[in-house]
Amino acid sequence: MTNWLRRVLLSRIYRKIIKQNSLADLKWSSKKLNKISVILDHRLGIDKEHFKKIGNHFNIPRKNLRVLTFFQSPDQINEANHDNSCSAKNISSFGLLNGVLLDFCNENSDVLINFYSRDDINLKYLSAKSNKNLSVGLNSVDHALNDLIIEVDAQNIDIFITECIKYLEIFFTNKK
Repeated sequence: MTNWLRRVLLSRIYRKIIKQNSLADLKWSSKKLNKISVILDHRLGIDKEHFKKIGNHFNIPRKNLRVLTFFQSPDQINEANHDNSCSAKNISSFGLLNGVLLDFCNENSDVLINFYSRDDINLKYLSAKSNKNLSVGLNSVDHALNDLIIEVDAQNIDIFITECIKYLEIFFTNKK
C-alpha cells in the first residue's frame, strides 16, 4: 500500500515538473558540448564504460562525463559503485532527493542521456529533475521527457551510441 501511494505522489509531482519544463524556453548558452550526464538502469545489464565513446568522440574530459546507475534495491549497490549509484530509497515520497541524486540533478549538463527502457517513475522523476539543456532517450519511455528520441532496442548499445553521436554532431560543434 505504501509503495502504491509513493508512486502516486511521485507521479503527480513528475507530471507537474514535466508541464513546467515544457513551458520553459530553452536557451542554449553554448554550441560546444562540454558535459554529458547519463542515467543508466542497472536492470539492462549495460556497462557504463560504453558511454565513454561519446565523450571520446567529442573530446570531453573524463570528469565531465557522469554516469549515474539506478538500482532497484540499495542492497545491490556495492562499495565500488557507491559514489555514482542510487536507488528508490534516495527519493522520498514527496520527491525530495538526497545523497548522490541531489548533486547529480543540481549540476548542469549540456546533454542528459536517459538510458532506460522501462516506464519507471523513479527514473522518469530523476530525468525531469536533472538540470540539462538537451535530453536524449529511448522510444519506450515517456516522449515528453526527451528532446531527442532514438528508436533502438536498449540492448543494442553500440547502435544507440552511434546514432547518439550522429545526432549530437548536428547540435554541437566540437567534433574531432
